[in-house]
Amino acid sequence: MARTVLYACYFQYSPHEAAFVLPASYSTEARALLLQSAVRQLTVQGIGVNFRHAAPIPSVPPRTAAPALGAPPGARQPTARR
Repeated sequence: MARTVLYACYFQYSPHEAAFVLPASYSTEARALLLQSAVRQLTVQGIGVNFRHAAPIPSVPPRTAAPALGAPPGARQPTARR
């Protein structure tokens, strides 16, 4: 039931967020109208609605240098012999 209403109001399921979201390509006004329509229809059916902001798009983390090959961390370094 709820899924049909959300899809009819142009929501898309985002598996990364485990939520139905409206595409950002719609204008703010269009999203507001679609959201109001979905809430109205779901409320009539006795279905509660929770809202949250979409998760921010993660930025690409900076590349770090690869760990040096050799002894594992914490291993004693050999001492120089004279």
